[in-house]
Amino acid sequence: MTTLRTLRTARPMTGLRLRDLVGPVATGTMTLLASLTLTVVSAWLITRAWEMPPVMDLTVAVTAVRALGISRAAFRYTDRLASHRLALRCAGTARVTAYRRLAAAPTSRTAALGRGELVTRFTDDIDAVADVIVRAVVPALVALVTGVLAVGFTAALSAPAAIVLAVGLLIAGTGAPWAVARSVRIAESRRATAAGRYATAVDRVLTDSAALRVRGTLTDALAGAGDAARGLTAAAEAGAPARAAGTALSVFASAATVVGVLLVATVGYLDAGAAVRSPQWFGVLVLLATAAFEATSALPEAAEAATRASGAASRLAALTGEDAVPAGGTAAAPAVAVRSVPFSGVPRLRATRLSYGRDRVLGTVDLDLPAGARYTVTAASGTGKTTLLLTLAGLLPPLAGRITLDGVPLAGIDPELLHRTVAYLPEDAHVFATTVRDNLAVGAPDATDGLMLTVLDAVGLDDWVEELPEGLSTVLTDGAESLSGGQRRRLLLARMLLTDAPVLLLDEPFEHLDAAGTADLEALLASDRLPGARTTPGGRTVVVVRHPR
Repeated sequence: MTTLRTLRTARPMTGLRLRDLVGPVATGTMTLLASLTLTVVSAWLITRAWEMPPVMDLTVAVTAVRALGISRAAFRYTDRLASHRLALRCAGTARVTAYRRLAAAPTSRTAALGRGELVTRFTDDIDAVADVIVRAVVPALVALVTGVLAVGFTAALSAPAAIVLAVGLLIAGTGAPWAVARSVRIAESRRATAAGRYATAVDRVLTDSAALRVRGTLTDALAGAGDAARGLTAAAEAGAPARAAGTALSVFASAATVVGVLLVATVGYLDAGAAVRSPQWFGVLVLLATAAFEATSALPEAAEAATRASGAASRLAALTGEDAVPAGGTAAAPAVAVRSVPFSGVPRLRATRLSYGRDRVLGTVDLDLPAGARYTVTAASGTGKTTLLLTLAGLLPPLAGRITLDGVPLAGIDPELLHRTVAYLPEDAHVFATTVRDNLAVGAPDATDGLMLTVLDAVGLDDWVEELPEGLSTVLTDGAESLSGGQRRRLLLARMLLTDAPVLLLDEPFEHLDAAGTADLEALLASDRLPGARTTPGGRTVVVVRHPR
C-alpha cells in the first residue's frame, strides 16, 4: 500500500507511466525465473544423479544448469540497465518539474525556507523519489509476478504444498515490509528534520566563516554543526531496529514455510509411495520453496525506500504544489475580500502583539511604523531577527497577534501586491552569474542604466563599476564569488533601492563592511530621501536587523 501511495504521489513529479515499468519488471522477473528454474533443474539433477542413471540421461540437465547460470547473470545485468535508466530519467524529470513549479510559485511558498532546507529537498528528496522505482516499485511487482508463478508451479506438483508456500510468501511479502514501514515512517520524520538542520548548519559555517570568526562565534557555529551531524547520524540509525525486525520476520517466514513444505512433501511421498512420487518430485518441491523467497527478501528494504520516498514526495509537493502550506505554520484562512489595488503612498505598518517563530515563539513585539519610519532591531544570532522580518513580509504566518498595512491584515492582501509593497532582502540573497545590470534588474526590470549608476554611486560602488571592463554589461562569471563580502552587500542593497516598494525589510545590510562602510550606509538609510524608484521625502519605511558590534 505504501508503494502504491508513493507511486501515485510521485507520478506527477517524475512523469512515470505504467508502461515504463514493463521493461524493468519483465527483466527482473526473468532474472528470478532463471534462478527458480536453475533451482528446479538442480534439484532434479541431484536427486536423479543419486539414482546413478546412465550419464547420457543427465547431459541435458547439466547443460541446462550451465545455460541457466549464464542467463541469470545476463538477465540481472539487463535488469540493472533497464531499472536504473528509468530511475535516472525520472530523477531528471522530477528536478525539471520541481524547478519549474518553484519558479512559478508565489514567493511566500519558498522564501521562508532556509538554503539548507531547499538543498535537502532538491537533492535528497528528489533522489529518494527516483530511487523508489529501483528499490521499491520494481522489486514489489517482480515479487508479485514471481510469487504467483512459483505458487502456480508448486500447485501443479502438490496443492497442500502450494497453500503452505502461498501463506509463507504472503507473510514475508506483506508482514515484514509492513513492520519496517511502520517504524521507518516515524524515524524518517526525524531524519528529514535532522538533514535540513545539518545542511543549514554546515552552510552557515562554510558561507559565513569570516564573519563568524570576527564576531567570535565560529566555535559555537562549529559546535552546532557537530551537534547537527550527530543528530543526523542518530536519526539515520533510528530505522535499524525496524530493518532488523523486518528481516528477521522474513527469514522466519521463509524457514517456517520450508519446514512446512518439507513436512507436506514427506507425508505425500510416504503416502503415495515411490511408485507415484519420485525422489525428483520431493527434491524439486522442497528446493523450490526455498528459492521462491528470493523474491521477497528485497521487500523489507523496498518498504523502507517507499516510506522514505513517500515523505520526500509529500515535502516536494508542499514546496511546489498549489495547496502547499508554508513551513512552520498552518495555512491562513481565506479572506472574504482580497485587496489587489495598490496602496496610495506609503502604507502604515503595524504589528499588534505579534508572536513570531516557526515551531515555537521566539519573541513578541508591538510595532507602529508610519510612512517614512526608520526602525532597527539589534540582537545576537539565534534570537529570531530573520524570522521577525519574514513574518512582517508575510512569508511566515504569525504564531499570534496580527500585522496590518493601512489597517488591512496581510492575509487580506493579494500576495503579489503584498510583495511589491513590502520588499524583503535576505541576508543570503543570491548573486547570479550574469551581468551587473541583470543582477540589479531583479529588483527593477524597467530601471534605466542612469538610475542604476545613481544607486550604485549612493551605495559606494561607483569606483568599482568604473573599473569593470564593460561597466554594467560586465558578467560576474562566478556569481557571488566574483565580489568581496562588502561589495556583495552593497550590490544587494542597490537592488532593493531600485525597487518601487514603499516598505523595505533589510536583513544584515551592513554585514562584511568595515566601520567606515557601515557608517556610510547607515547615514544613507537614515536619510529622508533614498535613491532609487522612490525619491520623495519620507517615501519609504525601512526596517533593519543587525548584529551588535
